Amino acid sequence: MTSEENWCKLDISEDAIRISTRLISITYSIPLGTFDFASSAGKTRYFSDAKIVVHTDKEVYDSSKLTYRSFSSIDFEDEKRSGKAVVFRLFDSTKQLELNIRFSFLKNFAGFTCITHIKNNHEDEIGIKSIDPLVIPVTDSKKVFTGWNGSDLMYFKQGFQSWDLSQAASIQEGDNISNFYSVLINKNTNKSLILGFATHAHQLTKIIFLGRENAEQRLAKVVAKSQADNRTLRRNETMVSEEFVCIATEEPLRDLENYIDFTARRMDAILWEQSPVGWCSWYFYYTMPDEGEILKNAEFLTQYFSKRIDWIQIDDGYQVTVGDWYENDRFQNGLQDLAEKIHQKGYKAGLWVAPFIATEHSSIYKERPDWFIQNEEGQPIAVEENPLWLGKYYAFDLTNPEVINHIKRTFARLKSYGFEYWKIDFLYHATTIGIRNDETMTRAEAFREGMKAIRESVGDDLILGCGAPIGSCIGFVNMMRIGTDIAPAWRYDWGGGVYEATINTITRAHQHGRLWINDPDCILVRQEDNELTLDEILMWVSVVALSGGAVILSDRMEDVDKERLRLVDKILPPYKNGGMAVDLLVEPEPRLFYLPIKKPAGDWVILGVFNLCEKAIDVSVKFEDLQLSSDIPQHVFDFWNQEYEGLWEYSLEINQLQPHTHRLLLLKPESDTPTVLSTSMHFTQGAIELKDEKWNSHTNELEVTLTRDETENESIFFVFSKAWKPKVAYVGEKRRKFNILAPEVVSIKGPFRRGNTVRLGFTNL
Repeated sequence: MTSEENWCKLDISEDAIRISTRLISITYSIPLGTFDFASSAGKTRYFSDAKIVVHTDKEVYDSSKLTYRSFSSIDFEDEKRSGKAVVFRLFDSTKQLELNIRFSFLKNFAGFTCITHIKNNHEDEIGIKSIDPLVIPVTDSKKVFTGWNGSDLMYFKQGFQSWDLSQAASIQEGDNISNFYSVLINKNTNKSLILGFATHAHQLTKIIFLGRENAEQRLAKVVAKSQADNRTLRRNETMVSEEFVCIATEEPLRDLENYIDFTARRMDAILWEQSPVGWCSWYFYYTMPDEGEILKNAEFLTQYFSKRIDWIQIDDGYQVTVGDWYENDRFQNGLQDLAEKIHQKGYKAGLWVAPFIATEHSSIYKERPDWFIQNEEGQPIAVEENPLWLGKYYAFDLTNPEVINHIKRTFARLKSYGFEYWKIDFLYHATTIGIRNDETMTRAEAFREGMKAIRESVGDDLILGCGAPIGSCIGFVNMMRIGTDIAPAWRYDWGGGVYEATINTITRAHQHGRLWINDPDCILVRQEDNELTLDEILMWVSVVALSGGAVILSDRMEDVDKERLRLVDKILPPYKNGGMAVDLLVEPEPRLFYLPIKKPAGDWVILGVFNLCEKAIDVSVKFEDLQLSSDIPQHVFDFWNQEYEGLWEYSLEINQLQPHTHRLLLLKPESDTPTVLSTSMHFTQGAIELKDEKWNSHTNELEVTLTRDETENESIFFVFSKAWKPKVAYVGEKRRKFNILAPEVVSIKGPFRRGNTVRLGFTNL
């Protein structure tokens, strides 16, 4: 047998069954009904005495109290994965419930997955509240390799839906809940557990860390919960939990991405060919847009941005009311006419719809109250109240076939008008707890029925989920809002504004390009009706740029000063990849967000250093944490200030960074020969606006070519060692003056044309 064939081994004894791969091992105790998770050789124990628990309306079934019957194993391989599965069969003493626990092990995967299958063998019905494929009672500091001391531990708190704040948090007394997935980390040792669910088709899921009052023994229990919503199982009926994933690691950022990649494959995630660039009516017109103003903005965008804008999206306010998706009096020529005019200007047309809710004023609510989620008295549940909509609103019951047909008809009609981008909003309300038409469906199943109806109606169009459950949308949306509403303010009481939007854009960056395209939310650069300082505006522009996600404008564009528009110029087009967060698992207000750039002329990093708090801070970062070699000094350049910060070794330090400010820095390796250092044209500083950088060792000349027109004065910066002295510069065949910024940095300034070749000649000292 080859080592490849022997990658996973089974060791069976009277008391235990041990499964080991080259990376990890699971040992199941037959008499105890619990399992341990350890390294392959067992030298490092990641956790011990874990069990599987099923909560029903009658009692709790615990694997440690059930009877072991048998086990089996099977090798599997499909287009998504290959590995070995081991199934343990358990039953209770009365044989009323049968429990099958499937552990799966994948080649070259430093973790395992677990699916729990239950069957009701009793005459009576059983209501299943939840299936918990992992419960770890933490009774001493060695039960989990992270330890249990509250001063050492943090967890990643993933919000349930788009707008929920998601950030690192300390474990408090009581339940500490993260939705869909989490990371438990010892911030001193980096020992971590990645805990999450890879499938989200049937149940809503959460990870719970139970905290004791005693801080030194804070962590009391770890639970992975697959919520079955008290769904009834009749005799011989079965239910399966979502697939739980656990990875033990000391490189949690890397393995969090591995978990997200795995989830994306399991859920058939769909992306988009590139991050959308567009304009949205919401953040200037709010609920009062009109067709004339939308076309004025489209015309301005054509004149200023030419072909760099792709989409014009009409937001809330075009409809009669939420729930009745027909145009109001401000759109007298109709949505179809407006979509056609948007197309004529060279754009694709997008439309906002809140498909799963309706207000109390809507005809659909008044005529069909039975279509909505009900309370125990048989009345529709008001899920919330919105003053912009002048009252309460209600969530559709997506288990009702009539409701699903209504949604399909609505989207088919709107699509026939020429729209091909759909911002679907307030989706999470469809998961409201209540009474539904079909009580055999869970909330997650009902929600996905609604999402399926929309996707089938619009085909391969671009769908942006907003106010949406994170896990349940995977596979249906191409793009996802991953933070709160932006606002022309730092932070509102309800969460909107730059502060929370920045946190979520950084902490959910690992979802971008894997589960969907991230939508950080719109960029607001207007100088009027804006409480944001220029520093705060620049911070948000940098965050959006680094994220690699959608770039959507939402000002009344003809009112925006040219200098503010140029801020937008410098982040278009979006870079093909998204940024990576350094400290998202240990800093509630993350400070470091970086984007690796890889080009034929060399690699460098664009680093955002942020201060989201209310006092000045010092920030330091090691080069190795930015995927840079610690052995090579790095040139550092400040993009917005156009300042050279010198040559740094091993790490970078920023002292006294002021509140609500940031630095957008380039870090580029030192070179023996002169190189391009930066430009003022695009935030990537050479990845988009330049190509074909060449050093001619015979003529001692550096050459680079422009890829875009720049009608305003912009700069290209060059850096060199003490062995070189610049002597002459050309743009095309015209000689240009170069400016000295520092003894080792010069710039060439001026308007540039696409195809211009810039040359800088040197003398070798």
